Amino acid sequence: MGYFDTHVELIICIITALLGYVAGRRHQLFLEKRAMLHDRFEKLYAPFEKMIWIHTQGAFHFSKLDPDLQRKFFELLFNNYEYADSELKELLMRFKWTYDTPGADMEEADRHFFMIENRISQIFGILSKKLFLEPYSIKHAGKITEEWDRLS
Repeated sequence: MGYFDTHVELIICIITALLGYVAGRRHQLFLEKRAMLHDRFEKLYAPFEKMIWIHTQGAFHFSKLDPDLQRKFFELLFNNYEYADSELKELLMRFKWTYDTPGADMEEADRHFFMIENRISQIFGILSKKLFLEPYSIKHAGKITEEWDRLS
């Protein structure tokens, strides 16, 4: 083996080690990002969606909800504020400010809450896809209706 062959082997070893490090680091960053997305999903977005589905019947005004349920929504949203994206944080601040203002316009607070609900539903779908969960899609409604009609 010659001088040239030894240097080529050394260069190949160094390049292989560097590529292994870079690939490992990228994979670690991917896992960390996925864990962070999972935390956001599990601590804010999924519980909010579940509360909407369990405790409300379609369209509603926040100001007309039972005070205990209002408190539960407040606690969920503001105890997990750090998991919100920046647009949702802005909506939460506006909602809280409007709702807490003495003599506040409850219609405006209800509009803010509606915007919060829409934003959370939107991000819930995005996070579901990123976490390889199947988000709700209206595209299945026709198939389900046909199945229901066939069984009835």
